Amino acid sequence: MCLAETQTAGRGRRGDQWQSPAAGNLYLSLFWPNCADTPRNGLSIAIGISLINTLKEAGIKQLQLKWPNDVLYQRQKLAGILVESRFNTKQFTVVGIGLNFKLPPSTRNLIQQPSTSLEQLCDPVPCRNWLAGKIIQNMIETIELFEHRGLSDFLPLWPQYDALHEQAITLIDGNQRIPALACGINEQGELRYLRDNQIHQLSNSHISIRFAS
Repeated sequence: MCLAETQTAGRGRRGDQWQSPAAGNLYLSLFWPNCADTPRNGLSIAIGISLINTLKEAGIKQLQLKWPNDVLYQRQKLAGILVESRFNTKQFTVVGIGLNFKLPPSTRNLIQQPSTSLEQLCDPVPCRNWLAGKIIQNMIETIELFEHRGLSDFLPLWPQYDALHEQAITLIDGNQRIPALACGINEQGELRYLRDNQIHQLSNSHISIRFAS
């Protein structure tokens, strides 16, 4: 487990820079051996639900998960999750979480999407060390459960967490913009969407997803 006060090269799932001002936010990465063959979309969903439930314990409610890894409050980004597999002599996975505790105006101006922070959502703001401990504890329990049961325990819960539930969306791949209707996820954690009267699945998390309106 690694916790940092700041990051000099923080990034999101598509390589976008994660703004990481010093002191005040939460940046953590968990190294986990032997689960690199686990579907990453499914794991990010399980971790996202775990994170939302942890924040709910701290009094932060009305949070949703935008497939596959953004925690939102009323379509404003509060936290991001990054799951990456690594292969060396053994397989392992790194799960990273960035959670906004406070966002100075100078940082907010650099973020290219609507965003929010715990400072804006609750008063008083939870103790950062306490919240980090709860997040880490619940992350470990979630990964252990996921290794044995996959998404089976999380799929029934998904509709209440799904920020894209039956929403018109735009899939952005380079210069290509594809209109679609979000239709939940499948058992592998892939996004289901309706286009041209056909249901498709999306597993490529490098494709950007935006609300159509």
